[in-house]
Amino acid sequence: MRDALVNPKHVDDYGRGVRRYGRQVFASQNLQEQIDRMAQAHNAIIIRHLDDRILAWNQGAAALYGWSEGEVQGKKIHTLLRTEFQEVRESIELVLCKEGQWEGQFTQTHRTGRCMIVASRQVLVHMGPHQAAVIVEMNRDETERAFLVREHIEAAVREAALQETAQQMSAFVGMVSHELRTPLTSIKGHLQLAQLHLTRLQLRVIGEEGMKQALTTIQYSLDRADRQINVQNRLVNDLIDLSRIQTDQLNVQQTQCDLVQIVQEALEDQRILMPSRLIRWTSLIIQAPVLADEDRIGQVINNYISNALKYSPVDAPVDVRLEQEKAMIRVSVRDEGSGISETEQQLIWKRFYRVEEHENKNGSGVSLGLGLYISRALIEQQGGHVGVESVPTCGSTFWFTLPSISSE
Repeated sequence: MRDALVNPKHVDDYGRGVRRYGRQVFASQNLQEQIDRMAQAHNAIIIRHLDDRILAWNQGAAALYGWSEGEVQGKKIHTLLRTEFQEVRESIELVLCKEGQWEGQFTQTHRTGRCMIVASRQVLVHMGPHQAAVIVEMNRDETERAFLVREHIEAAVREAALQETAQQMSAFVGMVSHELRTPLTSIKGHLQLAQLHLTRLQLRVIGEEGMKQALTTIQYSLDRADRQINVQNRLVNDLIDLSRIQTDQLNVQQTQCDLVQIVQEALEDQRILMPSRLIRWTSLIIQAPVLADEDRIGQVINNYISNALKYSPVDAPVDVRLEQEKAMIRVSVRDEGSGISETEQQLIWKRFYRVEEHENKNGSGVSLGLGLYISRALIEQQGGHVGVESVPTCGSTFWFTLPSISSE
């Protein structure tokens, strides 16, 4: 059986060497002369009778197996080395008899008891009409290479299995997310319709304080339900984005746009959602033309700002800054929260990672730990970079950059 782990070029060189010892030289010189000649060869060369008794054993064989020639002379090779064949031994002998040569691998044991995977090339040599045929072997230790190849194959199999599992999981998450989105959309629509009718009813109620108070309570409940629907929609959208990232289907529609305007719109959204919080805005440039997906960049900015508001004191400001850095435009969001350790600064960009010990200041604790993971994927897909600068107890600054069109 030919072994697929053996390099074809090495096999050719290997085979030519064995044939040289086994045929050309043996045909021109007597057996004893050839035995003397092969004794100094570097490779492990063994000559044995057809009944496996060792006839000659060179220095290469002594180095390979740990036995000297005097110790092995006349002993049966496969008994001495405890050979374990990878195929039926009779089939090897049949190939040798019919084709005059065989090559393959088997397991043999060193003098110390160490098992070795040995690559062997064997040639059946007919010495002449009055001499018995012999078998010439050239062997080499393939244990380390076989182990590395096997390890590589196993790693490839594990990687393929992990990829298959990830794809199946992503497909499942995507399917579930889309199924969840449909009823959420319907619920939000009915809530908005109820809020519209309630607003109209409130305008009709004049001077009836009890009724006005009841309607206000209903309005509060509807507003709270609407906020929770928005939270659930965000979680579902995160799951859908995760599925797209895992399957390389996260597409961005890049157009020329002004990053200043995108940031300002995100700021207005956050100010409407959190009117009691102070969000300060600083831009060192009037316009910042970039090639980007406006909606996706707005998603990243909103994520940065909402996190800053979530993990900083309610009376502390959040600072948003935009500036030019050589060929890049940099957007940063700074909070005055408890800060992030160096170890966590590497972990927070991973899927599903959440900094559990950080207190949520605004009461909205629902999170899958996907916001920063998705933000990084979105920014990097558009040619930018993300990062965080933080010192424990001294707040954090999350930033991202995008290539500036004007610098190209």
